[in-house]
Amino acid sequence: MKIITIDKDVRSGCVSILTNMLLKEYKELAHDSFKLNGNFEGQRGVITKSAVATRIRKRMQDDFCLGAIFPQVVLGIQSDSDFGKKLKEGEEYDSKEIFADCIISIIDGMQRSNIYFKNFEGNENRKIRVEFWVAENSEKLLYRMLVLNTGQTPWNTRRQIEVIYGNLSRNIERELYNNYPELKEKIDIYGIDDGKYRTQAGKYHKSSVIELYLGFNIRNVKINVTDELAEEYQRFDMMESIDKKNSFDIFICILGMMCKLDLAFSKYCKKSEVQGQFSEGKDIFGSSTANVGFVVASAEYIMGKISVERTEEVIVGKKEKYQKQMDLILAELEKNVSMNEDYLSLDVLNTRCMGLPKTRIGDEMRLLFKDAFMAMLKYDDIEEISSLEDFWRE
Repeated sequence: MKIITIDKDVRSGCVSILTNMLLKEYKELAHDSFKLNGNFEGQRGVITKSAVATRIRKRMQDDFCLGAIFPQVVLGIQSDSDFGKKLKEGEEYDSKEIFADCIISIIDGMQRSNIYFKNFEGNENRKIRVEFWVAENSEKLLYRMLVLNTGQTPWNTRRQIEVIYGNLSRNIERELYNNYPELKEKIDIYGIDDGKYRTQAGKYHKSSVIELYLGFNIRNVKINVTDELAEEYQRFDMMESIDKKNSFDIFICILGMMCKLDLAFSKYCKKSEVQGQFSEGKDIFGSSTANVGFVVASAEYIMGKISVERTEEVIVGKKEKYQKQMDLILAELEKNVSMNEDYLSLDVLNTRCMGLPKTRIGDEMRLLFKDAFMAMLKYDDIEEISSLEDFWRE
């Protein structure tokens, strides 16, 4: 492996190492990752169910066998930012030795790798271009993958959700429990194959948590998780938010507060006299409309609207104020469990929901909850409020 260039991506703090290597060396390095669909959950594997893809692959194969040079494959490496300092441009290294302790992922080039490996015999000593994208965490690799797919056949929302789920869901759970250890025995985030469904507070489907992450990133309650992301601005809003320093920590803080609020609401068991979606306290966060409304309101409170560029100092101050206000809200909920069983005012909430326009009712309910939770966060004297009725009427 010969190093061509080593460049620092100033924006993300990642390192790009562009190399030339023999195909046999690349196979030793990346073949196991290739067999695992890139070793990066959510990465598209080799496209096989498309006649167009088949024709393109045949053309690529013919071109490669005739000596064509393909653009570099990009391999993701998770390591610290000093990784590139031990390498020098123009020097040759043993790639297996350099990357011996690294987790390698193919973040761009699955189709090219397929051509390389299927035509390996006779081409073992062909030189190919390989770029190593060295990042400190999987979020930076995710960002790079999204960038590489911009301008190509767009991913639909389901695929983007799968990618984000694959690389962030474990981090979300781990960091949630690290930051809020008291929630570990009370919260369950389960997958579609687990055969579970919500019967009580603190139970959330993984896909719902990812929907919350999308809402947090774009700070917009109108998220259609089945439509394709045809509007490029939404893709870039999401990528820029992923790239923002400390944004993931803020999301974990908001998610933790949502879980606490869900558990606090669930202690109110009096049935609503008005028939509707919210029969008792545990039903509020059983609705994705309330979940998204809370997360978007919280993100906007701390970070501002999507076009706003707050300084880190301002964001830290807003986050501290947010946590204090949430502590006050949770304390009031705890105090009123025994004092005022109508504190949640579910009759008012159900009546208000029934009066919303039936067209795009989901979006209307998300806006209702966003406005209600934003009003709670901004109300300085939450102790003087006798019930949540005033906020549901916002």
